[in-house]
Amino acid sequence: MLSLGQELKRAREERGITLHEIASTTHIGVRFLQAIESDSYDILPGGVFNRAFVRKFAKQVGFDEQQAMKLYEEQLEEMGGEPQRRYYTGIDDLDSRPTSGNGLLFSLLALVLLAAGAYLAYEYFKNTTPNPETGGNRIATTTTPTPLATATPAADTSPTLTSTSTPTPEGSPSTAPASNPGGGLKLQLIAGSEKCWVKVTTDEAKPEETILRPGDVREYSANERVILSLGNLPALRITINGREVIAEKLAPNQKSVTIRNALITKDNYQQFVE
Repeated sequence: MLSLGQELKRAREERGITLHEIASTTHIGVRFLQAIESDSYDILPGGVFNRAFVRKFAKQVGFDEQQAMKLYEEQLEEMGGEPQRRYYTGIDDLDSRPTSGNGLLFSLLALVLLAAGAYLAYEYFKNTTPNPETGGNRIATTTTPTPLATATPAADTSPTLTSTSTPTPEGSPSTAPASNPGGGLKLQLIAGSEKCWVKVTTDEAKPEETILRPGDVREYSANERVILSLGNLPALRITINGREVIAEKLAPNQKSVTIRNALITKDNYQQFVE
């Protein structure tokens, strides 16, 4: 009497079907089909997979499926039950896998740690992103020139300012006064140890308003006149055409630290300098 594998092989050869063709249709590996034909069931995955493979093989070669299963069961009885697999196939019965509570616990712990790390990274980069710099309101000042004698008394507090100036880089520029041989005006402002708000209008140009920080230097050129306003006179060293301005002459009121719309021309600047 022929075995199951011999019967299936005979039916396949009678139909002229190759193992590769059956493998392509059933998605069963050729190695497993060869094992069925040679009755080497210890190569198969085992359990319900063996029976499913036998049924599909029988159907493809036109062999009665019920008869194939009967022969398979009889052969298992003769072998004393389902044989142990000789090779690991990567297919296991899920019910036979031992479960581990520790493994599940470790997996959950890893997920929690990953989530915490992602959150901390998000908070770090969010907090280190620079915000745009904001400032207060600028002081509105009139641009109408007024004589030096009308300079206003000092305010109780320094004005609130919005302009910022670029800090002087390392190797600060030379603060030596520069002359203006062209016959106009060369105004130089040098900030000392404190900040100072300044507003300068040269000739008919628009007023330039800024804050000088300690060590900052600003130079302005004009053909006819300069209108000067500032908020902290003692913090500045001022030169005109290379000559240092005397603070007492620029602000006759000794208690004044603010100057508003002081008019300096190429004809009168001599009265403010040494």
